[in-house]
Amino acid sequence: MCFIEKFNGYHKEITKSFTRSFDGTKVEIGDIKFAVTELFIAKAIELPRIGERWFKNKEFRDESWKVILKNPGMNISVFRKGIPISALKNKWSSMLLILQKFITYKGRFGSMHVYHIRLLMNFLENGTLNLPFFLLNSLRRMATNVQKKVESIETTLYHNGLVKILVEFHLRIVGDTWEEFLVRNFFQDAPELSEGSPVKKSRKRNVSIGSSSQKDDAEIVPKTEIRK
Repeated sequence: MCFIEKFNGYHKEITKSFTRSFDGTKVEIGDIKFAVTELFIAKAIELPRIGERWFKNKEFRDESWKVILKNPGMNISVFRKGIPISALKNKWSSMLLILQKFITYKGRFGSMHVYHIRLLMNFLENGTLNLPFFLLNSLRRMATNVQKKVESIETTLYHNGLVKILVEFHLRIVGDTWEEFLVRNFFQDAPELSEGSPVKKSRKRNVSIGSSSQKDDAEIVPKTEIRK
């Protein structure tokens, strides 16, 4: 099954519980507990643990990615807030949008940053990335940021679709179901959302509490498709 086909909506309250309890190796949501490792993620999303073990804190100097630009020789140093999506060839701008919605879940959709570039290189020759490793570290960063400042949880959440995939995978292993889990832990009254749900933010003076739906992820590939 294609990795992206696994995304089937999300439940924001489940994501909140996951993020508040995840300590980098294990998580507790309601009455379930399970370990979240690179191997567990690889099995849940059905992708191999192959390729470069790269994350955002690692230096990235490869210039081969510039082939995705309409003008590969353009001076990108002039862009202070990311490379505008309009600078990409059409097939790559479409892929970037899906990648932002289903894998990175964050950032402005109109621009591309270094970590987007490294992920897009996964579809270039010799650019393979260990996606389970990347996603595990991204989940850890999300949890760390939320736990440092819980009052900002609404605007710090992402990876909603991925969290649902991981929870459902664990439930299948133990012979449980998503629906029974929601009812048993009183999550059934909170609505589930689809990946296309619009983002809404409230504005309040002197209060750092907002609300935002999430962005989720996938990818259309010009020459290949992520498969297990």
